[in-house]
Amino acid sequence: MPVPPSITLRPFQETDTAFFTDLATDQRVTRYVGDGRPWAPQLIQERLRTALQRMPVEQVGAVRWSIAEEAGEAVGMVVSTRWEKGVEVGYWVSPEHWGRGVAGAMVDLAADMVPEIYGRARLIARVDPANTASARVLTRRGFGLEASQDGLDRYVLVQTQ
Repeated sequence: MPVPPSITLRPFQETDTAFFTDLATDQRVTRYVGDGRPWAPQLIQERLRTALQRMPVEQVGAVRWSIAEEAGEAVGMVVSTRWEKGVEVGYWVSPEHWGRGVAGAMVDLAADMVPEIYGRARLIARVDPANTASARVLTRRGFGLEASQDGLDRYVLVQTQ
């Protein structure tokens, strides 16, 4: 049985811009994000501005980005966004690290991190129905399919308390 990767999350910094840009312009990574195409420079700059501005976490639309590291190397990123109905988490894994359990480790860490940042909140993830690997990551971690809307499946972490 493979050993799960030892992943840590740290806050995104301006020095992580190149790593984010590499992910956002890699067609393998963006296949199930937005329109499925690599991001244009203008969109990358807009998202970076939003991430670095650090709105108060109580405010709808507040975003926090985290870099997932393994042995000091960036392997992915987690994005959390406050919405009226909860906090949405999303994750991108560098293709060189696919198939190793990195996404699952990132989701586990995000589930622990979100209450520390935003307080108690409903945890949501939206997934393209064709992205079966991502859906599997979520369901293995206690997320249940709640609804399908706007071409995406919405998963919610089922609280067992």
